[in-house]
Amino acid sequence: MSRHFSRPNSFPNPNLTFISQVARWFALGLGIAYGFVHRRSLEKTEEMQKAQAAYNHKEELIQKAKAAYAAKQTSSSPLGVISNPDDPNFDLDKYVAAYEARQGH
Repeated sequence: MSRHFSRPNSFPNPNLTFISQVARWFALGLGIAYGFVHRRSLEKTEEMQKAQAAYNHKEELIQKAKAAYAAKQTSSSPLGVISNPDDPNFDLDKYVAAYEARQGH
């Protein structure tokens, strides 16, 4: 009564040919390389989105500061006219007339 024991499953599987084993290892290596490249592209995309969001936030702050500065310049003029010569709406004739009117009082 002889019993025949089968060989335990071990790696590498002896039923696979050399070419199929090479193909499996190649596929594994290719998958790892693809995962690495894909991860790097996702990280780069996320980094670019963060940089764009930071830039947009700074741009928004600059626009708010410009609006606040313009409002301050127009509302704080003691003559009631624009007194900033760099302002595109500055009118020298109106400024001089307002200055003269103020001096006359």
